[in-house]
Amino acid sequence: MNMKGFTRRFLRSTCVRWCVCLLVVAGAAAVGTAHNAGNSYLYLQIYPDRISGRFEIALSDLNPALGLVGTELEITADNLDQQIGFLQEYYLEHVSISDDQGPLSINFRSHDLLNTEGGYVLMPFDLGGLDRVPETLTLDYSVLFDENPDHRGFLLVEHNWATGTFANENRVSLVFAPSSRHQVFDLTSSGRLRGFLALVHLGAEHMIFGLDHVFFLVALLLTTTLRREDRVWQALETLRPALWKVLTIITAFVAAHALALTLAALGLLRLPEALVETMIAASTTLVALNILVPLFRRGIWWIIFGLSLFHGMGFAGGLMDLGVLDEHLGLSIAAFNIGIEVGLIVIVAIVFSLLFAVRRLKVYRQVFLKVAAVGMIVVSGVWVIERAFGVDIPMRELLPPAIQKVLP
Repeated sequence: MNMKGFTRRFLRSTCVRWCVCLLVVAGAAAVGTAHNAGNSYLYLQIYPDRISGRFEIALSDLNPALGLVGTELEITADNLDQQIGFLQEYYLEHVSISDDQGPLSINFRSHDLLNTEGGYVLMPFDLGGLDRVPETLTLDYSVLFDENPDHRGFLLVEHNWATGTFANENRVSLVFAPSSRHQVFDLTSSGRLRGFLALVHLGAEHMIFGLDHVFFLVALLLTTTLRREDRVWQALETLRPALWKVLTIITAFVAAHALALTLAALGLLRLPEALVETMIAASTTLVALNILVPLFRRGIWWIIFGLSLFHGMGFAGGLMDLGVLDEHLGLSIAAFNIGIEVGLIVIVAIVFSLLFAVRRLKVYRQVFLKVAAVGMIVVSGVWVIERAFGVDIPMRELLPPAIQKVLP
């Protein structure tokens, strides 16, 4: 086999795959945050004891369709507080939500204006008249359909444990149109198992795509296949000592982050978010610096454990952002923890396999290792400054937009 040709083909195909992945990530990010003209939105949050929701509609669609442009009734950002009653009354006349017992009351809580696409009015509400969460909801939605037949309404479920839906902002469940105003929506799926597996998936994503967590883990793994002799890194001869070093890293990281995540999620451990995020970045700086200069000579397990506590608190922040801790608390924490371990195993398996394969190469030990360590020190150092002082260092602007989108 021509190894040089094989290597070229492998690298070329790998680069293409990474470029495709980055484009997909960038595209998904764009779709997830976009509101399109000509559409209105109904968001639902399904909890064990209640259902909440939110209507969203663009003023640029609403005013022309209702013939309000240029009149004293035109709704703007300046007079929204005065006109919100009119808009809420319009929605009550054109939207009906029922369970198997009959229509449910839509109780508006407040209102807000999202300054995008000319202004989107946000009207949160609670559904009244529920004695339990039903299996299905019957929805009648005809917002602007009589005035503009091309208008469309979208139902998105932001939160529903039973269907494994958490913090959803882009997956559409139903599309309303003049010919499909009346629709029945199923609120159940596979119950707790579906929600549990969804949180495992989200935990794995949080680990794999959390660049600051990945940097810390990779910095720890970079020297697992090497030993330091007289300040020079030499390759380990056998697999066993390398696996022992990996086991030390994994047990310390898992024990610390699981403990910190659980305590933080239960409200028993609280530190300022800026401090936690700064220490997460600083942990990579310290470990990468240790590759160049021997900082840690003893007690490496406890050092990794201590630094990993901050990563656990960071994971807890991600879990709390999903809004799942008010229901199935124990299952939520366990599932998210398991997902993080799955992501951890994937990263370790890939990185360690590559490092063990190249450990004897001088270019790895004498060049790549140092370059990687310096790169991690620079990047994590920038993160430390940004997070500690609340500034934005525009170093990322030098990177391609697709990569910028996945940076923390």
